[in-house]
Amino acid sequence: MKKIMKLFVISAMFALMIGCSDDDNDSPDTGDQANGGNGGETGSNGADTGGNGADTGGNGADTGGNGASEQRSGISMGFKDTGDTEPEYVLTKEDISQGSVNATGAGDEQIGWNFFYRVGKTLFVTGYQNFEAKAYRVNDAGDVEQISTFFYDWPLEAFGSVGDDTLIASDQPRDGTHTTRKLYTVDATTGLITAKTDYSIFDDDTGTPGEGSVGWATALEVRGSELFIPFQKLDDGGNFFTPDADMAYVAIYDYPLAQGASPKAIISDDRTSNIGVNGSSTGLIEAEGGDLYSFSCGSLSAGFSPASTKPSGILRIKGGESEFDAEYFFNIEEATNGGKLFWFDYVGDNKAIGRLITDETNNYAWSAYTKDPESNAFTQKLVIIDLANQTVTDVAGIPLHHKRYTSNVDVMDGKVYVSIETEEVNNVYEVDIATATATQGAVIEGKTIKGFYNLHD
Repeated sequence: MKKIMKLFVISAMFALMIGCSDDDNDSPDTGDQANGGNGGETGSNGADTGGNGADTGGNGADTGGNGASEQRSGISMGFKDTGDTEPEYVLTKEDISQGSVNATGAGDEQIGWNFFYRVGKTLFVTGYQNFEAKAYRVNDAGDVEQISTFFYDWPLEAFGSVGDDTLIASDQPRDGTHTTRKLYTVDATTGLITAKTDYSIFDDDTGTPGEGSVGWATALEVRGSELFIPFQKLDDGGNFFTPDADMAYVAIYDYPLAQGASPKAIISDDRTSNIGVNGSSTGLIEAEGGDLYSFSCGSLSAGFSPASTKPSGILRIKGGESEFDAEYFFNIEEATNGGKLFWFDYVGDNKAIGRLITDETNNYAWSAYTKDPESNAFTQKLVIIDLANQTVTDVAGIPLHHKRYTSNVDVMDGKVYVSIETEEVNNVYEVDIATATATQGAVIEGKTIKGFYNLHD
């Protein structure tokens, strides 16, 4: 009965919650969307950045001073603290292999819940509640500082890049209505908007809210002169139900987008479920030779209601082609004894790093987004996936854990850093991609780290 009640309550209330929450306490009401931003932008030397010297200067304890003549280094992080408000920070630390990571006397505090997304050497922090994005880069003294701000009218929840120079980001209205989407194009060097383009993904409007469906983007992937947007079909009543979960969909556009663009094609595949999960922008990734790979989860615990009857799996669109490869399907459940992919991202050499949900015994709607110990919250496993050879290798040295949200990864000398959260302790781990092994690092004296970035070189 408890499990049934959780399913009913969470399904009924999810329209009032932020899908990108780390757990139940990270759910600002979407009523804040009514107070949308003004679409403007500000330069890098405004009052917003004037106080950052004190914040980033706090890293001098790690690097040995804050003189302009001394170049700093270190790894920057999207750090989320504990406490009533769970503040978030852009934090840079020289050494995260030992000791602890915390925001005491350091970092640039953000407002509310944020997405973190790196493009080249620029880190974008986009607010969910305050409709404001900040761009961070390393200055001549080696400090990470805010260089600019821009605003938007609805929360940006899907992100991508064009090379190392351009951020693209899309809003995602959460009320289920058939609203035109807006794609923001941003110069990664200046952190300022260069274009705002209206477009549509998928709309099935019956005239009765809840009986039709809308498209929800789970990646923005530009390859050459085309933009690929995988999407989930959600009910248009704003309930976040998935009425057509047993099919994978990708909308394809000419790129750059024309004003008012609609897909020139929507491709589909019935071997797996809707692509991606809510809150993630890596449902579709580009590998060697321009091959595109998608992941599908389909689990009730990952927000599919009803859950898909199709296996969690990976599809491919070959380089230079615009259809799913009929000869390729990587059945993840079959390869991992029932595991379901909850997240993946590209790490080079036709490999991806991913997280599997390994136990759904006590799952319920959206349970993978919570830290409920009675559900499957702490049963995620970190793996390395060979996309070309269709193999999955457990990352040795990392315990089963929980992780709701992960920013796009930054590969540093063949390694990536991850935040691993168990019921007892949170730690940084360094993952060696080639060997699929991990080394435990600093204790995280906070709730989570959303991402790790090398902005210095």
